[in-house]
Amino acid sequence: MIREQGRPDFDAREVTLLHRIIPHLSSGLKAAVLCKEASAKPEGESAPGVLILDDRGQVVQHTQAAERWLRDLDDLAEDWLEGEGLPAPVWMVVGALRKALKPQTDRDLNGAPSVRVQTRSGRWLTFHGARTESRPGRRDETMVIIEPSRPQELAWLRASAYGLSDRERAVVNLIVQGASTRDISNVLYISEYTVQEHLSNVFDKVGVRGRRALIKRLFFDNLYPELLG
Repeated sequence: MIREQGRPDFDAREVTLLHRIIPHLSSGLKAAVLCKEASAKPEGESAPGVLILDDRGQVVQHTQAAERWLRDLDDLAEDWLEGEGLPAPVWMVVGALRKALKPQTDRDLNGAPSVRVQTRSGRWLTFHGARTESRPGRRDETMVIIEPSRPQELAWLRASAYGLSDRERAVVNLIVQGASTRDISNVLYISEYTVQEHLSNVFDKVGVRGRRALIKRLFFDNLYPELLG
């Protein structure tokens, strides 16, 4: 992936290959980081949780944080470690992982196995799936990492709920990055007047007056109950 000076750029075939593998590489790297963080801070309120499932779908290992997040989703049966009583999001991300490993469509091929779901307490969780490496005496297993969803991951939900158009959402995404009206105009190839018109429509739909209030409404309000009040 590194080109020395004078070497040719990536050709179309290499670009296509990178496009296909990058979602899976990034998902695997993120899973490794989250797993390490979960082991380092098992008692933290925001610590990610980890489930290890065997090929029969039984839980062979789990962290306290994982059990806590699962109980916030649903009541766990006494035999939940046997796999039968696991909440649906676990099986959803396991299914997404299987499709990613044995893709049948372009969506399967380029997708990263993850699921977002809201708990009974109102908090949002993101489930990630990955396969562990096999070793002598132990086969590869399915790892499910559960972490609190970040505000930026959920902003699209709020944007969709307010009925923002694709262009309005593009403007909002640039505002979040700190772009000025002129910056947005240059990036989207529209006039500054049109940018202001889109912003005015966004403010009306979301019910705010100003960029800071817009960011607060889309990214924080009702996403994390503990931040309210």
